Amino acid sequence: MQRAEYKKTSIRGLNVHYVDTGEAGDGPVVLLLHGLADSLLSWYCNIGFLADAGYRVIAPDLPGFGESDKPSHLEYDPGSAADFVYDFCQKLVLVDSEGVGRKVSWLLRSSLCPHWETSYFSPN
Repeated sequence: MQRAEYKKTSIRGLNVHYVDTGEAGDGPVVLLLHGLADSLLSWYCNIGFLADAGYRVIAPDLPGFGESDKPSHLEYDPGSAADFVYDFCQKLVLVDSEGVGRKVSWLLRSSLCPHWETSYFSPN
């Protein structure tokens, strides 16, 4: 099994915790997004399998969840979450990634469409 590293980055002044199994160029990127009241740990059993299949797997703790910052002023609406995912992808230079997520994450996918001409978070 490929080793996953726990990493942190700052997005909009928030410390964001995430798991990454590789570096740029290590294969197609799969971005795993957890649902409400969850964390990246919900993907624990999937990360190694996908990495071993040749994907670079990235799974963030969305702001307000898991080990990421939990500020009191944070908005938990789909638009704010989509903006965060977009900023996170820009920060990590994830230009062409496939998203996999829970029900809430698919709502984020549809909210991301204004940011990109085509949605990289396709269920196909």
